[in-house]
Amino acid sequence: MVKVSVIMPTYKVEKYLRQCIDSVINQTLSDIEIILVDDGSPDNCGAIIDEYAAKDSRIIAIHKKNGGYGSAVNIGLDVATGEYIGIVETDDFIAPDMYEKLYDYAKLLDLDVCKCGFNEYNSTKPANEQIRKWKDEHQNFEAFPKNKAFTIEENPDLIVIMASIWSNIYKKDFLKKHNIRVNGTPGASYQDFPFMAEVMCKADKIGVIPEYLYNWRREDAQDSSTVRKDARLMIMADQCEEVKRILKETGKYDILKEKIAFHFLICNIGFYRNIELKYKKQYFKKLHNLFFDIVQDDDFKFTEFKDFEKKTVMDFVNNKFYTKEYFKQIRKKFISIKISKKIFKIVLFGKVLIEKKN
Repeated sequence: MVKVSVIMPTYKVEKYLRQCIDSVINQTLSDIEIILVDDGSPDNCGAIIDEYAAKDSRIIAIHKKNGGYGSAVNIGLDVATGEYIGIVETDDFIAPDMYEKLYDYAKLLDLDVCKCGFNEYNSTKPANEQIRKWKDEHQNFEAFPKNKAFTIEENPDLIVIMASIWSNIYKKDFLKKHNIRVNGTPGASYQDFPFMAEVMCKADKIGVIPEYLYNWRREDAQDSSTVRKDARLMIMADQCEEVKRILKETGKYDILKEKIAFHFLICNIGFYRNIELKYKKQYFKKLHNLFFDIVQDDDFKFTEFKDFEKKTVMDFVNNKFYTKEYFKQIRKKFISIKISKKIFKIVLFGKVLIEKKN
């Protein structure tokens, strides 16, 4: 049995794939298997995977019809033989000793899941600014217990923000025992969030290494949710409902609801603001239902929220936020005022009301 099976779902990342694979095959922990899953990628990813598989016997190349991120990871889970499982997204790359450090720490404490910190990486910035440690006031990887296993009830900050399922390793027997899989919804539709919630809620032994060993690419050129505006963004609200269900099913909802509600706001608010106007009302209804259920608890205190964040949630609950955001976009799209030295122009719903030229 190999020590770690590394599952690498691959789709439309030809530009970054070689750097990613190189970072995995050159790990200081050599006793690994590398499962490269070509999820029907339309670019040259499949050929690159086959090229590497021909050179390294540790690589398992899988080619499949496109089915989305979840289906690609699940196929990897089905064939993995390692004692522990890792996931690397193939537009990212990892530190040379990441899996050695995660595995040694997991074995030391017999962990179900072991996590490290991660960096934000942007190759378009100057060299001294390309890598930045990801830190947040709600979640600090350096603040979790050292040399000690814990449960999510003992350290709920681990669930408050960022799923980051790729900076972990998971004991294979633990995943199998609880039948933990990634949601098979089409595309890359934020399936990592429910997976993270289920793992953390069912794990008896969690550990965190206070080192930043995974490099998470954050660049405008990526085909990522940061630049999307289409209907697929709404799936995040559906995944949040699934997380809520998992927390209730595992009996962890009352303990984690303050933390998870903040996570719900952070992972949805940017998408809601960016989504195309024609989808905004439907998205609003999803978020209204999501938050309405939570704030009905008499003991819900908004402990993680600043005042303006609490107000945002209550605007969703009280059916106000949609109106404000809707008319803001209507105004931007249909009402314009142009002033310059040569022209003064006001347009309302496509009709020019005033136009003066000097």
